Amino acid sequence: MNSLRTPSDVGYYIVGSTVFVLVMFFNRDNIDETTGISAGALMLPGVLAFTLIFGALMGLATSVATEREDGTLLRAKSLPHGTTGYVVGQSTRVTLEVLFSLALLLVPAFILLDNAWSGGLWGVPHVASLVLLGVLAATPLGFAVGSLVKNPRALGGWGFMVMGGLVGISGIFFPLALLPGWAAGLAQVFPLYWLGHGLRSAMLPDAAAAGEINGSWQVWESYAVLGAWALVGLVLAPVLLRRMARRESGASMSARRETALQRY
Repeated sequence: MNSLRTPSDVGYYIVGSTVFVLVMFFNRDNIDETTGISAGALMLPGVLAFTLIFGALMGLATSVATEREDGTLLRAKSLPHGTTGYVVGQSTRVTLEVLFSLALLLVPAFILLDNAWSGGLWGVPHVASLVLLGVLAATPLGFAVGSLVKNPRALGGWGFMVMGGLVGISGIFFPLALLPGWAAGLAQVFPLYWLGHGLRSAMLPDAAAAGEINGSWQVWESYAVLGAWALVGLVLAPVLLRRMARRESGASMSARRETALQRY
């Protein structure tokens, strides 16, 4: 909640969303030969999927790692039901920030892009359910990753490299039919691809399915894979968080802080 009341953080969301909207706007007249739809409209569902996964997973993981280092988690651990309250509070914060980011993308995109929404009334609950399932899939993974890394700077290195690789093979900026077979197969393991695919099926006309890996929408597969990732995260995250909480102490926090100070 504090993030949405902080001018610098709100500015970060606005600038990031503006960049994406401008990229889609400048590609509005580039028609994809496979689907006959503008490149800007094709990008929008993938950009929404990336924004959601990045915010709920990487953003949350960075926050958990940072607050582990500065002692926030240790203080929460000392309170009655403090760890549970921390998890609920962080989950609520991330969900609100993700919804805010999605709104910043959707409103100008609907105004500036043609064919940005062809899902009709069915598309509304379809998109809403996919967003909810995407948050449920990414948020526990964010807690899990944040509890595993030793400091937030590690996420800024290999974490962004991994995320960049997933973006490259998940069809955000081009039709997945253009990918080599091995990359397309690897992409289908991760929730980013399936969230983007599901949102495209909900938001774009049926002609857009020609650009998908199998040339058709795989709606129920999208729900199944995202649901599987949500279950994995919900099982894994509490175990890792309890393990991290047991290891938290004043001595370990001081050691991490000393290590961090030595880097400067």
